[in-house]
Amino acid sequence: MPAKSLKAADKQTILKKLVTEMKRRYGGSIPKQTRSAFDTLLFAACLEDVGHDEAEAAYSRLLDGFFDLNEIRVSSVTEIQHSLGDISDADWKAMRIRESLQHLFEKFYAFDLEFLKRKTQEQAIKELSLIPHQSDFIRGYVVQHALGAHVIPVDGTLQRLLVWLGLAGPDTSCEEAGEELKPGIKKTDAPLLCHLLKCTATDAELIEHFTDGPDEDEASDPFEGPHRLAELFKNPAKKKKKAKPAPVKHAPAKHASAKPAAAKTAAVKAVSHKKPVKKATARPAAPKAVAPTRKVTKKLPAPAKKTNRNRSK
Repeated sequence: MPAKSLKAADKQTILKKLVTEMKRRYGGSIPKQTRSAFDTLLFAACLEDVGHDEAEAAYSRLLDGFFDLNEIRVSSVTEIQHSLGDISDADWKAMRIRESLQHLFEKFYAFDLEFLKRKTQEQAIKELSLIPHQSDFIRGYVVQHALGAHVIPVDGTLQRLLVWLGLAGPDTSCEEAGEELKPGIKKTDAPLLCHLLKCTATDAELIEHFTDGPDEDEASDPFEGPHRLAELFKNPAKKKKKAKPAPVKHAPAKHASAKPAAAKTAAVKAVSHKKPVKKATARPAAPKAVAPTRKVTKKLPAPAKKTNRNRSK
């Protein structure tokens, strides 16, 4: 069943079961939030797509690495990035932190967002949208924790978890995923739900299962999501990567083109330049010259000459 077609009552049932399973693994307490509205904005930039403890460590390194917020404002993005330490997307986080400081300093000459608490949720989100390069997750986190509004801030890691659970479509944006989830949870229970989902989505033992979404043999039915998550908690084995089939090599089709013809012609020419070697063959012996036969005519003996014997008589 598509997540969009779920009724609010069905979403409540599914989310209640999910919270029960996640509390068994991560506990049911929420980290204390005592920061000001602007400090919450800076912390939200550190928290996007990482776990809570990792974000707390990066935020502490940021404040300890500079004299004050104004020094961070005039520092380069690279310097702020180095102060955040080894954290995911540190370059983007550094740019968003500096842009927020620059915006408030130029507009109000102070690093203060407490005036947002006197505005409506829509007005507050509109004001936060004026700060360059801030994401939907950062704005939603500030509105939820600093203003107490009923929103579900969703970042990239959490969105992939919701897709795996069947509670969001693969093409659903982070903002849309939060809006679709909101009818299934009460305002007072939303912070705990978001914290538990964040813990699950950034769990080092589980994160690779959510990165590529559900496999073809894994059901995407949202009603099966709590059961599948419980089974994953019991056996958080590494996801087996499917072997890619070897590409089939097809013989190139033979096309009558000018190049092969030219090559063939060149080959013929190359062959024609070579003179064929004549094989030595035995020549038949020339017939011996035979002298022409001449007819030999026998000469008749000359007649005997008459002697003068008679005369002597």
